[in-house]
Amino acid sequence: MNKKILTILAGSMLFATTAFAAPITDLQQGETAIGYNHYDLSHSTSDDSFYLENAVSPQFILGVERNGYTDFHTTDIYAQYKLDPNVRLIAGNRDYSDDNSQFFYGIGANVNLSNNLDGYVSVTTSSSATEWQTGLNFKMNSQTSLNLGYKSLKRDYYPTYDGLGFGINYKF
Repeated sequence: MNKKILTILAGSMLFATTAFAAPITDLQQGETAIGYNHYDLSHSTSDDSFYLENAVSPQFILGVERNGYTDFHTTDIYAQYKLDPNVRLIAGNRDYSDDNSQFFYGIGANVNLSNNLDGYVSVTTSSSATEWQTGLNFKMNSQTSLNLGYKSLKRDYYPTYDGLGFGINYKF
């Protein structure tokens, strides 16, 4: 199974030039996660994001996320469909404060690396942007996780914004 995930992720990353801002979080039906991430990006830009996700069924997660970049912000409304416990399809709508809204789609995966550590990667794309993200979630306890990640966003006619970040999420 891990070889399948790595093959899908590597292939996706080869065809994409940029990741979904919310880290891939393992939610079970009825669980909700709220989180915050901060990224220091290239071109003297930062991104502070807040997100809320809920597992409405064993396979579907619905979410909303607000990204506050230095020069603009985005609001995402999205759904994730779990193909299996580790791989999910992602689709949603991103509203740009400086442009029109865009439908996006992609794939994400997570893998358990140890008792308290999960790795994740995701790639999303639209007609004018591609985003990718990879990172680690460290479980402090059954409800709280710390996140360390890297993300990259490339929009048509704009430079690539990429960099390291950190965050925290809480499941209830």
